Amino acid sequence: EILEADVRMFHNVIKLVRDWYFVQASPSDPRAQKLPMPDDLMAELVKFVVAHEVGHSLGFPHNMKASSSYSIEQLRDPEFTAKMGTAPSIMDYAWFNYVAQPGDGAALTPAVGVYDLFAAEWGYREFPEGADENAELEAIVARQKDDPMLLFGSPNPAEDPTQQTEDLGANAVEATRLGLANLERVAGYLVDATSRPGENYDLLENMHGALLGQWRREMGHVANVVGGVEQINLRYGDADRRFFPIDAAKQREAVAFLNENAFSTPTLFLDPDVLGRLEASGVAERVLAAQSGVLRALINDRRVTRMNEIAATSDDEVYEAADLLADVTAGVWSELDDSPGGKPAIDLYRRNLQRAHVDVLVRGLDTDRTSSDLPALARGELAGLAARCAENGSAAADIATSRHLTDVAARIRLALDKVKVESSAPA
Repeated sequence: EILEADVRMFHNVIKLVRDWYFVQASPSDPRAQKLPMPDDLMAELVKFVVAHEVGHSLGFPHNMKASSSYSIEQLRDPEFTAKMGTAPSIMDYAWFNYVAQPGDGAALTPAVGVYDLFAAEWGYREFPEGADENAELEAIVARQKDDPMLLFGSPNPAEDPTQQTEDLGANAVEATRLGLANLERVAGYLVDATSRPGENYDLLENMHGALLGQWRREMGHVANVVGGVEQINLRYGDADRRFFPIDAAKQREAVAFLNENAFSTPTLFLDPDVLGRLEASGVAERVLAAQSGVLRALINDRRVTRMNEIAATSDDEVYEAADLLADVTAGVWSELDDSPGGKPAIDLYRRNLQRAHVDVLVRGLDTDRTSSDLPALARGELAGLAARCAENGSAAADIATSRHLTDVAARIRLALDKVKVESSAPA
């Protein structure tokens, strides 16, 4: 029994919900396409936060698995979302419906859902006198076996892509594809939404950063599909296993999506009409930081080790870590294969990304765990890249590309020589 409880929110939560609603849901809500947002809309957003915090007062932890039980089609369905919200639990970080497209008419904000009612029943239901309370509670829990909307999962995005924060839906690739379409729409009215005569560009700068942050967040959802393992907390007698590796075809699809969308030059953030109002320079660093975050999420020791363990124990088709590294290299360095006449021309943003890719691989060489294949796989990618960069440097279409490729080849040789010298040094 709760005798006393407080609903606590941090002081600037209004800014957070405004920023996230703007970049996630404003294409489907004309009220949010000009700032400041009206009071009635802000009241709806704060109401959601309060309901979430009341859930904590009732004893409910975050349930990040809930949102993965909704299909993309359901999230775009006005009738379904009006009844069910954006996730089965308001304790998920489902936030706002970035999957919905203008014209869908789908609901955009979370609501108290079927999981919340299920959890409240388990925690607070009173049983008749003489009832076997343990048996009654077990009967409630047993509903989870047949209803994915009643499943629970703590935050574990790096391992289980169905337990991510700030994501929506059962298909991260398709959700992000639709989310990017909405980000393009937001970018189109970014200046008009944030600027007023006689005022500075602080709000424009803030929302440009929020737009990039949402892009990074959604790309991270896709990255976590790779090498992912879905955990379903079934008990002995319910099923033969708890951990289910993500289908290999879905992993390949995720990497192909990232190569096409995360590792290409992000024109979304390079509108001169926006950048000319914000700064003389700096966007290249911010874009690189976002892209590098996706690269580091994909290529790290923990993910590579998990993928290799799955490959070693699974009888099904698998997506191996060696394939992951090769596919990312092919995407990040596609100019070396696709340039007309064999004369690669690599723009500033791709040159930055390519150097970051080499840095990620070089860091992989330093992994000292004997159970890790990452150093060997990274060394193979680096050696191949050094040879290709050296070969293409003299044939490049412009001097910036030529010097870039020559420099990268030299950096790789130095890194490989350094590791060779350190590994042969006496203890």
